[in-house]
Amino acid sequence: MSRSDSDTTPDGGNSATSVPGLDYSFAGKSATDVLGDLYHIPTLLAIVAFMLWVRLQSYSNFIRDGQVYFNGNDAWYHLRQVRYTVANWPSTMPWDPWTYYPFGTNSGQFGTLYDQLVATAALIVGLGAPSEALVAKTLLVAPAVFGALIAVPTYLIGKRLGGRLAGLFGAVILMLLPGTFLRRGLVGFADHNIVEPFFQAFAVVSIMVALAVAQRDRPIWELVQASEWDELKPTLYWSALGGFAIGLYLWVWPPGVLLLGIFAAYVVFQAVSDYAGDRSPDHVAFVAVISMVVAALMALVKFEEATFSPTAMSLIQPAFALATAAGAVFLAFLARQLDAREFADERLNDDGFAATVGVLGAVGVLLVIFVEAAPFTTIESNLLRFVGFSATATARTIGEAQPFLQSGLVQYYGGFGVVLAEYGFAFITALAAAVWMLVKPLWKRGTTSDYYYLAGSTLVVLFVFVGAPIFNDLASGLGLNPQVAGLALVALLVFGAAARVRYDAEHLFVFVWAAFITAAAFTQVRFNYYLAVAVAGMNAYFLREILAVIGIDFSADLSMPDVETYQIIAVVLTVLVVLGPVLVVPLSLGSTGQVSIDKTNTAVGVGNSTGPGAVTIWDESLQKMNSNTPAEGNLGGAGNADELDYYETYQRPAAGDYDYPEGAYGVMSWWDYGHWITTRGERIPHANPFQQGATSAANYLLAPSEEEASEVLANIDDDGEAEQMRYTMIDWQMVTVGSKFGAPVVFDDDTNASDYYEPTLRAQETQQGTRYGVAFQDKKQRYYESMMVRLYMYHGSRADPAVQTLFGDRVIVFDYDTVSAEDGTSYKVLPQGENATAVRTFANESAAQQFVEEDGTAQIGGVGAFPRESVPALEHYRLVSTSDTSAYASSQYQRTVLQESQSLGLRPSLLQQTQPQWVKTFEKVPGATVEGDGADPNETVTATVEMEVPEGGTGGNASTFTYEQQTTANEDGEFEFTVPYSTAGYDEYGPENGYTNVSVRATGAYTVTGEVESNESAYIVRNQGTFNVSEGAVNGDTDETATVTLSEEVLRAPEGAQENGSETNNTTDDSENTSSLPAEFDSLNGLDSTSDDPSGESFAGTGATDGAAPSVRAPIRRHVTP
Repeated sequence: MSRSDSDTTPDGGNSATSVPGLDYSFAGKSATDVLGDLYHIPTLLAIVAFMLWVRLQSYSNFIRDGQVYFNGNDAWYHLRQVRYTVANWPSTMPWDPWTYYPFGTNSGQFGTLYDQLVATAALIVGLGAPSEALVAKTLLVAPAVFGALIAVPTYLIGKRLGGRLAGLFGAVILMLLPGTFLRRGLVGFADHNIVEPFFQAFAVVSIMVALAVAQRDRPIWELVQASEWDELKPTLYWSALGGFAIGLYLWVWPPGVLLLGIFAAYVVFQAVSDYAGDRSPDHVAFVAVISMVVAALMALVKFEEATFSPTAMSLIQPAFALATAAGAVFLAFLARQLDAREFADERLNDDGFAATVGVLGAVGVLLVIFVEAAPFTTIESNLLRFVGFSATATARTIGEAQPFLQSGLVQYYGGFGVVLAEYGFAFITALAAAVWMLVKPLWKRGTTSDYYYLAGSTLVVLFVFVGAPIFNDLASGLGLNPQVAGLALVALLVFGAAARVRYDAEHLFVFVWAAFITAAAFTQVRFNYYLAVAVAGMNAYFLREILAVIGIDFSADLSMPDVETYQIIAVVLTVLVVLGPVLVVPLSLGSTGQVSIDKTNTAVGVGNSTGPGAVTIWDESLQKMNSNTPAEGNLGGAGNADELDYYETYQRPAAGDYDYPEGAYGVMSWWDYGHWITTRGERIPHANPFQQGATSAANYLLAPSEEEASEVLANIDDDGEAEQMRYTMIDWQMVTVGSKFGAPVVFDDDTNASDYYEPTLRAQETQQGTRYGVAFQDKKQRYYESMMVRLYMYHGSRADPAVQTLFGDRVIVFDYDTVSAEDGTSYKVLPQGENATAVRTFANESAAQQFVEEDGTAQIGGVGAFPRESVPALEHYRLVSTSDTSAYASSQYQRTVLQESQSLGLRPSLLQQTQPQWVKTFEKVPGATVEGDGADPNETVTATVEMEVPEGGTGGNASTFTYEQQTTANEDGEFEFTVPYSTAGYDEYGPENGYTNVSVRATGAYTVTGEVESNESAYIVRNQGTFNVSEGAVNGDTDETATVTLSEEVLRAPEGAQENGSETNNTTDDSENTSSLPAEFDSLNGLDSTSDDPSGESFAGTGATDGAAPSVRAPIRRHVTP
């Protein structure tokens, strides 16, 4: 049976290359004729120009006082890579010790062809010597340029599917899309995201042309044996070009190995389809072998590491490409072997090839599912990661890796509404076009078995997707991964269709590509900027099919054929349905009453409303870090800063672990901020947006004690370099439930979200009955004990569940009701009723505890910054600076605070114990040792010092907080502190001699106080003393020890003692304390009179923030036992 004689192309596909050339002749043609022939060129240029304008509208938002800013975090690391390449053109950075301390790193997704192209453009524009600002501006506009230019390959894909007019229609759809594709291509979003679909689209159209040429010229092995190179040259040329385009795509984004997998799947389908249509699989095999070998060679040119990691240029790219080539050769060989045999059973002659390939494919799928060994586990994990319609818990903390239908808009729009907001009805018509592309050959052939196959396939697909819960349970019951099982089942249906009829090579390839990209987009939202091209291309095919159905042919030129009125109406309606709703006219999809949420966006609106975001606020702290901390390599005056030049060329260490010089140190924060720390602070972060260091950062930031935090650092590496994690930067988002707090929890080794907080509900009466919604998140003690909360909220100070009022410190009690769900789970709910109150205060913890025990539905603390139990002070961490901007500059922070304060009936300021600046920077220091005596045996001794922060006060003035630490004296009245804050010697230290220039400074000496008691003479007294701590003792430069001796101080004399002139030698000298009775004890009698009342004092504040940071008076805690 010969499989090489058919000349027809199924489904009316492009049998020739239809590649535009430069041989157009203007001779003898009018302007109208030229316009009719070349209308697509100016139209496409106009589309590109409009797309560029949309993307550059917000350019000025990214330049502040001459400084260029970018949106997101990855763009900043591209800036570092581009600047390096400008200085070392065309080389890219082989290793970077300026991130992922104490190891350094090399990320295969950075320092790629993208960075080289931007660096080259900057060199050209800058005439060989561009300034740093010009390099930054070049990178700033790069995403807008690439985003606009994607219209070109999109047009070419659409043109090959439906002609020039259809290609322009697809480009117009791309131009109007307001979703992920647009946002990732706006000015300032200088990540590699938008460059990926640009190069992939060119790779796709190049492969399409190669397949069309092979389908036309029908190359077979015998032509090679006969050295008929002229016959083979077009196929070889276009196949090599396709492989080259794939190689360029891999150079931009190594995980683009996904495209190799897509092409491999396509080759199997096409070989089976060709065999079913009496065509030789040699034709597609030629394209596969040549293109994959070229792609493999290009991958080897950029080879970086001998692993199978898809995130770097490793062995996986060339191996996968060569495996695809080998698979294509095997399929062609198998087809020849079966074709040369005559089987007695005619079904084997017709279906033997498909059956054999199907069995081999099934074995492969079973190996992937059941064999727990590489490379099968690698294939399965990456398949699920890219196209599994689900995401791991850690992936969900990454914005671009979250599933598409689990974005924030789902709660307002629903799943279908999210798709509409992203694509309008263009997604629906694209889906219809894709289904029709697969169904059409079977439908046109029209046999009964074809119709049965289509009906059965429809039911199966509905069961997999619409009946997903039942299907998932069934698959899990069989021991199968539901995602893998579903993908395998759908692939089997496509395979079955391909085995029944021959498909046009280009159409089948585009279908397989679009199907995989759709699965990827619904698995990870990031792939929607790929899916946009597929949606536009499929709409080009959709328009072509609609025109064909109503009998209009626009495939040649712009001349108007003879058309009927109904045909014009049909075309207009089609265009309006696809382009009108969402893309041109916003739709209202939500019902919140807020126009900004309920209505969809247009491309022009999105392009006009972008900016750099929080980096401009973080930059306030990062520039302070850059100016006020020692240079890397000079910590403690080590003098090795010259060994860590910022743009030096560093070779990859043999063990992948950079040997840092003495004096280097790291900065701890959440991974989101790592690139900002590297590029703006010019310091070395531990965790970065490559998710390197994410687990250890989470373990550290959530550590429940200072000792466990130190243990985390000690376990990061073997040589102890990680213990030099000198600074920690924390912003309000990291400690806010509902913002970023949950992300470290996911990465933490030992805890989960329920260990830190639980919801408190609010009952709402509706026509349907009582409904419950989350009022706020009630925090557990583990939340308050975590390092980052203790640092941000308390600045390392001791914390109590007490608030300072006019009557002294009052212990906070949260009084709630409970409600049970149908499953028996009990939830906290805000108390209802006219006199109901959620917060009560008590004079001391014993009274508060008595109320809690008797009430049964109450707890001490757990709201705002008030812990459920006392939190001890940190001894080795101090606040050294804050951002100028308050967290109240964020509307999200305002909503979070107001939601909790209104639920509890408290003023927002009463929920905080320190000023909530946006970013706070802390230093890990050895701390100063303080030795004291003069206390009573086993007495609780408290050290306090008032610290002044230059920022954070009302009107931009300084603010203050009190650092407090407690210890217990021994039997001899001796005690010891280790304190992290100094009170003197600030001017002796700074970055020049290897130390921090701290801006948070003490307003006076430390005060040490004992317990308040009444002596035999009815005097209220306590032991007290003061001491100072030098900066050198705190930062480790000196080993001096501070000392303090306590003496008894009279706080209140009995009535008549002062009139009788009684004196005591135990009073404090006025030079040390100008008041004989501190203000917090002015209402001591009042506390006495109420302390025994277990009902407590209901406490309702008034007023709310107007967006400015409210004034917070830091509580001065004194432990009074009346």
